[in-house]
Amino acid sequence: MKVFKGFVAVLALGVLSLGSAVAQNEGVAATSPFAPVPSGPSVFAPPPAAATAPATAPQTPAAPAAASAASSATSSPVAPAAASSAPAATPAAPAPVAAASEKAAPAAASTGRRAYNSVNVNERYVALTFDDGPNPETTNKLLDMLKARGVKATFFVLGSRASQHPAILRRMIAEGHEVANHSWNHPQLPKISRAAVDKQIGDTNAAIERATGQRPRYIRPPYGAMTPALRSHIEKTHDLTFIYWSVDPLDWKNRNANTVRERVLAKVQPGSIILMHDIHPTTVAAVPQLLDTMIARGYKFATTSELLAMDRPGARVAEAQPATARATPPRQKPKKRDPHHHAPAGSGIGLY
Repeated sequence: MKVFKGFVAVLALGVLSLGSAVAQNEGVAATSPFAPVPSGPSVFAPPPAAATAPATAPQTPAAPAAASAASSATSSPVAPAAASSAPAATPAAPAPVAAASEKAAPAAASTGRRAYNSVNVNERYVALTFDDGPNPETTNKLLDMLKARGVKATFFVLGSRASQHPAILRRMIAEGHEVANHSWNHPQLPKISRAAVDKQIGDTNAAIERATGQRPRYIRPPYGAMTPALRSHIEKTHDLTFIYWSVDPLDWKNRNANTVRERVLAKVQPGSIILMHDIHPTTVAAVPQLLDTMIARGYKFATTSELLAMDRPGARVAEAQPATARATPPRQKPKKRDPHHHAPAGSGIGLY
């Protein structure tokens, strides 16, 4: 009996201890840091480093790659940063535009002009031009005079004479002069057939090129005779620029050295193209004093190509038409032309 009572007492004591332990366990569970959170972000969510990636991306190139390693939910903010970096490469684009404008400059500078009788220059440059040679008796003497003074000139040669004296043409080129086309035997080009014109010009070009190795760039039609249609044909077919003149001492007509010299000095001005003939002894005799006087007056001499390169279109128009001048000058009767001025070749009057 005593044993039974003792058992009951132990059992009762155990029940009481168990109840107390259960009560303690319930209190601990209510305050456990590992208990599930009913709402709010999980404590295992990625740190806010992804949110700062756009700020660091411009400084560290690897940042976009790191951002792409994140989950799809957090990688999308990096995309705008990658897109904004693309325009940064565009500032280099203007470089090709600048290069293209530099290449186009020469074309823009070209005036397209294909006929000249003078040019507008800023300095006292002129072009000496001589027609109808070469003549071995006079042209070589003229070349000596030019060489002694360091003067360059342009020679408009006849193909028939150039083919007979190629050594003189080679000397002209070697000493810095220019050689151009004056037809084969000096006909009035508008009075012959188109085929004959082409032969006159083509054969002369060939003779000059055989002698000098250079193809002519310029032509002076005999007597200056030309029509618009024929000029257009020659420009297109032979690619030649027409060179006329602004100073003509009529040395073919007045065979006097003093007269030739004084007429040139009376008419010359900066940009003039001076016409003379190296086949006449009186013209050659006029050259030394003419050059010395012009040099003393400050004139400088250029080949046709050099003078044309100095051209300043419009300058002389402004000088000739001041603000007080009439916009349209009154018409004047054309001057009567000297019939000998266009004398045919072989007439004994002289070539032009």
